[in-house]
Amino acid sequence: MAGYPPFKSLEAFDAAARHLSFQRAAEELNITPTAVSHRIRTLEDHLGRKLFHRLPRALRLTPDGAAYAPWIRQAFQSFRQAGTALEDASARGELVVTATMSFATNWLAPRLHRFSSQYPDIAVRLVATDDVLDFARHGIDVAIRYGRGEVGDLFAAWVLTDAAIPVCSPSRLTAKGQTLTADELRRLPLIQYEWRGYKPGDPGWVPWWDSVDPARPAPANAAVFGDEHMCIQAAIDGHGVALVGLLAAAREIESGRLAVAHPQSLPSKSCYFTCVPQNADLPKFAAFRDWLLAEADDFRDGPVGAMLDGIA
Repeated sequence: MAGYPPFKSLEAFDAAARHLSFQRAAEELNITPTAVSHRIRTLEDHLGRKLFHRLPRALRLTPDGAAYAPWIRQAFQSFRQAGTALEDASARGELVVTATMSFATNWLAPRLHRFSSQYPDIAVRLVATDDVLDFARHGIDVAIRYGRGEVGDLFAAWVLTDAAIPVCSPSRLTAKGQTLTADELRRLPLIQYEWRGYKPGDPGWVPWWDSVDPARPAPANAAVFGDEHMCIQAAIDGHGVALVGLLAAAREIESGRLAVAHPQSLPSKSCYFTCVPQNADLPKFAAFRDWLLAEADDFRDGPVGAMLDGIA
């Protein structure tokens, strides 16, 4: 085996090995599946070894391919990191940030203009999705993960811990600024947010009623929405009382379009700044992390964020 394998063949092999599909590798590389197959055949000829079992409706790595794939993947990760190191010699360039739809839309996006004013040479591209994106595969720099600290081997910094709280249109309150009693709440339509992957132990009306009125069963009239913004809008429109995250509802509470219907809240999950460990101290990553944590501190010092006091 003389010299190095062709770079494009290595690129095609890496993509095909990750996806176990020539079609999906082709989509990633913006070439045809036939071109992917030819490039991998060139690599196999160069190495003198077969890397894939080409089955009628599937693709499987051979033992040689399985041994080779991690090394090639690591090499491409090193290439990306080398480019990042050059770009991040100063706090400038693009920073791709992903966050859940609700956190990105309701809390982060309205504040990003302040980051841009402070760091005009860093262009943030915000990807709002409830899918957990892979840093390398999807080209993500920073992920704001919503959970209970399950971040694996990533660098993580705690940002905020959320709470689920009942909110409604101010017109639903019996008197201005006065929250409803549990009995009054029982007579109103209830709205519940259940995100993708929602589990029975997550915040919801049943555990909320157990904490407020354990002697009686929870009302069974809750409408369930899979989008938190829809829950908030339904509450604003006067369609009922929504149990949603305080972080998502904060802007509408501050504006007076929403009111806290009852002071009882339920501890929810936390938001964490995460990135791959080797990037954590690079200037643009550190700038965004420090700005985000300062924004979180300011929020907790405000009238709505102060409701999070005591929530661990």
